[in-house]
Order: sequence, then C-alpha cells, then structure tokens
Amino acid sequence: MYPLMILAGVAGWTHYGGDPAGTRHASDVQLSPKTVHQLEPAWTFRTGDARSGPAGKTSSFRATAIMVGDNLVFSSGLNRIFAVDATTGRLRWRYDPKIDLSHAYSEMYKSRGVEVWRDPRRPKSCGIRIFLGTLDARLVAVDATNGRPCLDFGRRGEVALAEGIDRYRPADYSVTSPPVAIGDVVVVGSSIGDNGAAVLEPGIVRAYDARTGELRWRFDPTPSGAGGANVWTAMSADRRRGLVFLPTSSPSPDFFGGRRPKDNGHANSLVAVRAATGAVVWSYRLVRHDLWDYDLASQPLLIDWPTASGLRPAVVVPSKMGFVFVLDRETGAPLVSVRERSVAKSDVPGEVASPSQRFSAIRLVETEAKLPDLWAFTPEHLAKCRRMLGGVRFEGIFTPPSRQGTLLYPGNSGGTNWGSASADAGRGLMFMAVNRLPTVVKLIPRAEFPALARSGVLNGVKAQFTAQRGTPFGMARYDLYDEATGAPCLRGPWAELVAVEVGTGKVRWRAPAGRFPGVAEHAPEAKWGYYARGGPAST
Repeated sequence: MYPLMILAGVAGWTHYGGDPAGTRHASDVQLSPKTVHQLEPAWTFRTGDARSGPAGKTSSFRATAIMVGDNLVFSSGLNRIFAVDATTGRLRWRYDPKIDLSHAYSEMYKSRGVEVWRDPRRPKSCGIRIFLGTLDARLVAVDATNGRPCLDFGRRGEVALAEGIDRYRPADYSVTSPPVAIGDVVVVGSSIGDNGAAVLEPGIVRAYDARTGELRWRFDPTPSGAGGANVWTAMSADRRRGLVFLPTSSPSPDFFGGRRPKDNGHANSLVAVRAATGAVVWSYRLVRHDLWDYDLASQPLLIDWPTASGLRPAVVVPSKMGFVFVLDRETGAPLVSVRERSVAKSDVPGEVASPSQRFSAIRLVETEAKLPDLWAFTPEHLAKCRRMLGGVRFEGIFTPPSRQGTLLYPGNSGGTNWGSASADAGRGLMFMAVNRLPTVVKLIPRAEFPALARSGVLNGVKAQFTAQRGTPFGMARYDLYDEATGAPCLRGPWAELVAVEVGTGKVRWRAPAGRFPGVAEHAPEAKWGYYARGGPAST
C-alpha cells in the first residue's frame, strides 16, 4: 500500500507548487531547525491503489496534496481523486474516473496532482472545481465540495483529450501533471511515450473554458509536424500579467535528430503565452537540437530578481543539465549571464549536432570532460562498472549519442527534474535538488537492432531498447549504476540539496540529498547523497 502521511497541514497551499508561481514556500508554519525534531505523524491515509499492472509495473504515489477549504485534495496513481479532512485524515469524498487498466501505459501509474478553480459567478454547485488530467487522456472536472462530476463541463464532466491529436496512441498519450487554471480557462499539456518513432503525437498544449469545457485555444510547439516537444511537467501562471509559462520537452525521438534537422520550433524552450488567447509573448530555447532528452522538467519558478536597475519580475528555470536560467518574465531576456560555448560534434551519419549550446552562469553540476573516478564499492562492482563504460565516448556535457555508446553527464534524469525548486523571498534564497546520475546511450544500426533488443543486454547489463522507427538507428540506454546493488559507478556526490542566492546566483550551501543504504552512517560516502526523485519545499 502507498500511504499518504501528513506531518503538518499548511493553510494556503492551494496549488501543486504551493501557489501559481511554483514557489513551494510556506511562511505561515512554525517549522524551524529547532522545532522540526518535534514532528510526529498525526494520521495516515491509504489510497488502496497499490497494485501490479500490465507488464508488471506498480502504481506509484507522486502527488502533492493541495488545500481546498479544510480538505487536502490529491490524486493517486490510478487517477482517483481523494479529499480528506486535513486535521483527522478522514475521507470526505472520493472520485474514480475509472481509467482503462488494460493498457500498459508508458507512464504507469503516475499522477502528480490536481488543480483547483473558483468560479466567481457560481457560488454553489461546482462553484469550486477540481481538475485532473488522466492517463487515458481525459480532463475531468468535479465539485470540490462532494466529488461529483460537473456535468456542464464537456461531456458530463470530462473532455476527451485524444480528439484532435494526430497519431494518437491510447497507452502512450496521457496527462501526468496537474493542469493550470488562470482567468476562466484551464490549460493542459500531455505526456507522450517517446523514442518509439521519429514522428509521434504532436505536443499540443490546449486551453479549455473552465465552465463549459469548450476549446479556447491550442498551441503546437513544433508546427513543422514533428512529434513531441510536449509539456509534460507542471506549468506556472502569472495572474497579474495574464501569462502561462510552458516548459516544453524534446522533439521525437530523443537521441537521434537526423529526421528533424531544423530548429525544431519551440522544443526545449520556455514559452510565455497569453492565457486568454494562447498567443506567444516570447520563447527562450535552453537546448538546441536536443539529442540528450534534456527537456524542461522543472516547474518554472516566478520570483522577483534584483538587478542594477531594481527588482525585475523573473522566471527561474532549473534544468536537467544542472544549469539554472533566470529570464525576465516580461521579455524572456536573461537576467543572469548566458554564454555560447562550442560543444562536441556528432560522428553519426545523418546527424548534425548543434555546434554550440547555451551555458548559464549558474551551474550546479560540472560540465567539463573530466569525470569523477570510479567508485570501488566492491571489487565485483568496480569490474561491472568498467564493463559498462567500455568504449564509451565522453567529451563533456552535450557529447552527442554515438554508435560506440556515449555517456550523458548529467543523465536524462537530471540535474534537476520534476521536483523543481522552492524560493524563500525573505531570505533571498532558492533551493533545488541536483542529481549526478549518468546515463549511457548507444545508437544501434537498424539491421543489428532486432537481435540486440531481443537480448535486452548491452555491455553486460540490462538496458532499455526502443526502436526509433523511421530513423536509421534504434537506441539502447542504461543508467550508470549497478542494478543488483543500487550502487552508482562514479564517486559522489550523487545528489545534493543546493541553496542559491537570489540576485547573485552564488551557491550559499550544499547538503547531501538522501543516503545510499549500502554505506554506514558515518562513512565518507554517506555525505554523497543518493538520488533525489522529488524536490524541496521551504518554510
């Protein structure tokens, strides 16, 4: 079972990121280093959703609960919505959209949460609505007071998101992050099972009338027809300016771009759009011609940034690369220095990697070609890691995937991933979890791919194989750690919680995030962290 444990209720945590700006900060609680040791569980609520699904996958709990009145409202891995009394943990209501469990969803079973919207015109039935996107591509609206469907929204309380999506695949086109409500629209992205082919579903972002479910606008990050570039993570909203900030992902497939040789539209970009119309205000690309699955995974963080000419409204984007970009919220211009740097060339026929990439002055992970030494956890572990790195190419960050295998450092899981950042405006600090788990990616010529994929093994270890149909190469990848023991191959630190000063971008402090269970509490390796899947909140 996956219990939801509540240690302290936070009044005003009304959105996935705490507020529409994604600050993840609670200023109205009495938690401090002096009091945190006094916390103890007040209650435990069990969703009952733990189960083995198709393909042996298991439900996971990734939601952040939000406060709606005196209820905590959250979604489970099976897309059920729960409202529980924040004080007692007693169930107030539950809504089950009854997703089709016969599918082996590419994002099984994940749901990061719900969004709430208050209708100023309608104080009673469905005057406060809970919105949820589902694994089987629906946007549902339920009454926050009782969990009953808002029947005037779409078709009896739901909108079919598959409608209008080319090449729709029932198991691979989903919604796993909460939508964002602003004004009288609710904006929703999508999660797309990538790497299967060169052309998949388009990453269209859509806004629906929050009352009726009528489509108000749609924005396609890659109008050239390439698939992907979707917004799978959480968006942020600036209600005063009427803006929604869309963090887009890489176009399909992730690791070979020979079939998408141009600029890829708004892929791997932060895009500011008008909430009312979907019109693009500005767009800033973080990664050119992405070959590393370095999509924008963090929710954009909206804060004020001190400059020589005074405070500027800013949007902060932590990245999988370990860079932190700070952009003017109104124009998209960098408020912290960004430099162009030459990066390694591709040696793969048909691939033309971008000759340069953008490097922010705020870098929380090393970018040069020198890697940490291998970690000799045990002699067997060391020998296995050497095999995993045999013949692998690495020339620093942005080394393109290759036929001999390339090391991505950081790997495609980050840097900073969907856990995002928090900000304490009073202290002038931002906090983010940063990982250093590398990934090995190998491009496999089409004729050789079927046999290797059947084996499921690359360099002596289990790997993920995907076909990348429509390209000359299939793909195999594995994270650089020993799956049997969980021990990383490179010496640490592996994961850190980092505090960054607002205004200067300087690192104030670093602390280990987690601890590998195979090392003693007082061993040097205990200070290396382990792997931070979630992200921080601050008080």
